[in-house]
Amino acid sequence: MKLWIIPAIISVLGLLSILILSSIAPTLAPKQLSFFLIGFAIFFLIAQIPFKKLLKISPILYFGTIILLAITLILAPITRGTSRWIDVLGIFAIQPSQIVIPTVSLFLLHTFQKKHLTRLKNLLLFLLITLIPAILILIEPDLGTTLVYLASISIIIFLSKTSLKHIFPLFLLTILGIFLAWNLILKPYQKSRITSFISPNDSQGTGYNARQSLIAVGSGKLLGKGLGQGIQSHLRFLPERQTDFIFASFAEEFGFIGSSLIIFLYFTLVFILISTANRSKNELEKKFCYVVAIMTTIQIGINIGMNMGILPITGITLPFISYGGSSILSLISMFGIIQSIRINQKQEVTLHLS
Repeated sequence: MKLWIIPAIISVLGLLSILILSSIAPTLAPKQLSFFLIGFAIFFLIAQIPFKKLLKISPILYFGTIILLAITLILAPITRGTSRWIDVLGIFAIQPSQIVIPTVSLFLLHTFQKKHLTRLKNLLLFLLITLIPAILILIEPDLGTTLVYLASISIIIFLSKTSLKHIFPLFLLTILGIFLAWNLILKPYQKSRITSFISPNDSQGTGYNARQSLIAVGSGKLLGKGLGQGIQSHLRFLPERQTDFIFASFAEEFGFIGSSLIIFLYFTLVFILISTANRSKNELEKKFCYVVAIMTTIQIGINIGMNMGILPITGITLPFISYGGSSILSLISMFGIIQSIRINQKQEVTLHLS
C-alpha cells in the first residue's frame, strides 16, 4: 500500500473527531485540532528515524517513562479518585501511562533481540521489565490502560521462542495477579463497573452510564439525528461524552452509516499494520507492528463494546476520536514508527529492483 495511506486515515479520523467535538463540546474542538497538528509534526519527524536507532535509545525512553509514572503517583492531583495527569506549567497536562506501550515494547525488543525467552532467567527479566510500569499504572488506578498494556506486550512472548513449560506458570501468575488486584488495588467504583455489567439491573446506579450510552447509540438509527441534534450528549445525560462515550455521541448524530465509516477506517488501519508486519523481514519490526495492531484492536473493541453495552466500562478511549492530547500524541508517535518501518520496506524493495 502507498505510504500516504496511514496519515490519510489518521487525518480523516481526526476530522471526524473535531467535527463531533464541535457539536458536543465546542470549546474542546480547537484544542483537539492543535493536538493533531503537533501530532503530525511528530509523526513525520519519527517517520524519518530508522527503527534501529529508535531501539538504541529505547533504554532512555523506558527509564524516562518509569520516572514519569513515579512522579505521577507522587505529585499528580487526585481527580475523580485517580491521579493520572501531570500538570505542566499550568498550560497543559500529560498522562504518562499513554506512552508506556511504545517505550516498553521498544525496550523489550532491544533487550531481548539476542536473548531467547526459553531460558527462565530471561523470561523473569522480561516479566520484571513489563510488570514495573503495569503496577505503577494500576496503582493510579487505571485498570483499563493496564489491561490494554499487558495484552499488547504479551504478543511479544507468543511471537518469541518461548518454552511451553513456562506458559502454564505464566497463566497461574496471571490468575494470581487478577485475584490480588481485585482484593488489594481496585477501588469500589471499579469493581461496581464489572459487577453491574454482569448483573445489569441498576439503571440509575452503577448501570446508568451503560444505559444512557445504549439509548444514544440506538436513537441514531440509520442516518443519525444530525450534527448538533444529539439529545443524550447535549443534555448531558451521556457521561464523558467527549472521551469514553464519544462513539455513542457520534452514533447518535451520524447513525449507523457514520459509525460504519469509523469502523471501516479502523479495519483498514489494522489491516495495514498486519500487512506491514507480514512483509517485514526483520523480526523486531514484525513484533512491534503486531504490538501496535493488538493495542489498536483492543482499544477499539473495548471502547465500542462498552458504548454498546456488550463489555464492562473500563475508561478506554477511542483511538484518534476521543478528546485528549496525551492519547493522540502517543498514538501518532506509534504510527510514526510504523511509517518508518514502511519507508524502510519500500527502500529495500527499490534497492532490490534496481
